Amino acid sequence: MTRVKGILRDNYRVENISREFHWFSDEPEEIGGLNTGPKPSELFLSALSSCKLITMRMYAERKDWDISDLTIDLQIIEVEEKVIISKKINFPDHLNEKQKNRLAEISGRCPVARMVQDSVEYIFV
Repeated sequence: MTRVKGILRDNYRVENISREFHWFSDEPEEIGGLNTGPKPSELFLSALSSCKLITMRMYAERKDWDISDLTIDLQIIEVEEKVIISKKINFPDHLNEKQKNRLAEISGRCPVARMVQDSVEYIFV
């Protein structure tokens, strides 16, 4: 079971606790925060990118593919009825197009992506 407890602290700062880990989220000073941690939207993108990278790693390990130096860049570019996220996966040069396409497809199957699949639209860059 996944569980995070959030505790409101000073201004907009929130202490987050999960298992033995503690971290803070906050808003920038220009909107009244203390700027002591990432914004909630940055934490969301962090969770999504981490999940995608871990899912691709698990798949690549089963296929015995070397994906060291794999990175992903996510950016929220618009928020309306749907969240639109630009996604750029930076693959190692030694992977062929078939491997890259398969890994990109697999990245969309991570648990966090599946949780928000009906409310997030991706634009590949």
